[in-house]
Amino acid sequence: MNPEYPKDVKLKDGSTVTLKPFERKDKEALFTFFQRLPEGDRIFLKDNVADPSVIERWATELNYDRIYPLLAWKGNDIVADATLHKNLGGWMKHVGTIRIVVAKDFHRKGMGSVLANELFLHALKSGLEKMVAEVMESQPGARRVFEKLGFKLEATFRGHVRDQIGVRHDLLVLTKDLEEFWANIQIHEYFSYPTREMEG
Repeated sequence: MNPEYPKDVKLKDGSTVTLKPFERKDKEALFTFFQRLPEGDRIFLKDNVADPSVIERWATELNYDRIYPLLAWKGNDIVADATLHKNLGGWMKHVGTIRIVVAKDFHRKGMGSVLANELFLHALKSGLEKMVAEVMESQPGARRVFEKLGFKLEATFRGHVRDQIGVRHDLLVLTKDLEEFWANIQIHEYFSYPTREMEG
């Protein structure tokens, strides 16, 4: 287990949540989290999270080297789920795909940014150079969240995906280069820890 977690973080409204990677023992709490999502949100998710066997499979096949799942907890409840999907080989091994799902009560509190930044740092430590986010054109809120994080629209695939009830949608592919994020982190650390000369 990563020694950096569990980690308490403060959101925009001053409330605090605890971040830690998904473990097998969390599968019931994660299923409950997805059950509490509005049906209108669940139908846009890539997997059928209304099926408990899907969550069971995630828990059974847990492999942080391939998929790194990070959960946000408020007390005993999961309030957000973020995953980084990595390619273990081939010509896209430098690219990771990010997915974030946040409980409705925690929208507009900066939760997406907190989770994304955690996954960006994990991606850099894993040697990744580029991040990809995929959203349907009928998810303008999700697109805005990723654009605020610095993602740019790379491509649109017409009628490329179907939601959980079978309706076809355009797929938007957004990307973000991690070099800029890493540069900003280094600048922040430089000015946060001044040398004796700078302190005067």
